[in-house]
Amino acid sequence: MTHPNENLTDRGSTATSPYDSTDVPRFGQLGELAKDAFKQELTQFFKYGTDGQEKTVELPNVEKFAIGTEPSSDDLETFVNLIMSYADTPDRFPMVAITSASVREKRMGLGTNFVQSVQYAPSVSGTASGPFNIVDGQTITLTTWPRGVETISSPFEDDTDVSVDSTITFVDAFFTDPTAATLAEVIAAIKNQALYYTPSANADGTLRLSTGGPMAPETPNYIEITGGDTECLAALGFTVGQSDTYTSTDNPPKNRYFVAADLVVNIDVISDDLNTKQELADLVYDYFAYYMEKRNFQLFGRSYFERGLDPEEWFHVIFNGQFSWSGETTVSRPGQEGYDRIYTVRGSVPITVIDYVDKRIVDGPTFGSLITLVEGSAFPDGDFPGENYTGKLRT
Repeated sequence: MTHPNENLTDRGSTATSPYDSTDVPRFGQLGELAKDAFKQELTQFFKYGTDGQEKTVELPNVEKFAIGTEPSSDDLETFVNLIMSYADTPDRFPMVAITSASVREKRMGLGTNFVQSVQYAPSVSGTASGPFNIVDGQTITLTTWPRGVETISSPFEDDTDVSVDSTITFVDAFFTDPTAATLAEVIAAIKNQALYYTPSANADGTLRLSTGGPMAPETPNYIEITGGDTECLAALGFTVGQSDTYTSTDNPPKNRYFVAADLVVNIDVISDDLNTKQELADLVYDYFAYYMEKRNFQLFGRSYFERGLDPEEWFHVIFNGQFSWSGETTVSRPGQEGYDRIYTVRGSVPITVIDYVDKRIVDGPTFGSLITLVEGSAFPDGDFPGENYTGKLRT
């Protein structure tokens, strides 16, 4: 008896890349955004070596069309007529076609589309990409200021120099081959030690160390590489003194806004073979009803996982779990004998799409209302003169 295996490494949220790198998602284009995302994901699903291709011999074309916009038009009839014009094109069938999307506005709150003020965590990045040559016992030291930079005046005792020193130590047990350590292994090794900062991968394969962790906020904060073994720093591409702060003008806070909608995306399966049409229809259903479970039935833009995109891609597609087939149609292939036919079936996918845009704050105060206190000045008790949010008593 054959028992199916499960690869747990590919479970969880991942980014949906644009199908066409020259036509990336633009904020607010919810219908096109959803269709482009489906085209990319279904194309990947049916590629060789994936779940879809393991179950079908045919490799379908995955296309999108903008039709059926007239109130009196019959979407399926319009699509069939469109396909008939391509019916004599070699290798056109079978096809999975994303044909249209109906949109209904969705409100996520009352009175405004504003979400919150956001800011990337201050970070430092290496300049070297893996594999890395790591020697057992090598270290890197760094300092963070979880309450903000030490130059900010504070009314609290000892708060003007609240810094945390951290040491990253690499040992051979972390790596399959320490002389050719992968970026994923380096990140995993650091995560085993990090409480006040977070390691991650840049899109170019370099290492990023950011403020924030289980024991510290991302911002306001400050991070600096303060030392370590010269060979280790060189291998990862870091330099002593490399730093970043939340008041940097290269990383200002932004106001985040959203637009959202409930959509129904129509997906048509077309083939000149009835059995192939049914086989693909079953696979498309399985994709939405089962295979996307490992992605938590959600699609995310690349900006959730990668910094520095222009424009940023903060879209979030949520499957509502009510996929349905309807509208089977059979038509004769034009210019052929009557027995040569085209078979189609339409599926409907209800989803919710939320798209965000981050706008730089150009008018002050850019970094919040920071109060500058004169040395020795009295600080009023206010209405809660006891223990404050830092866990210390006022002096």
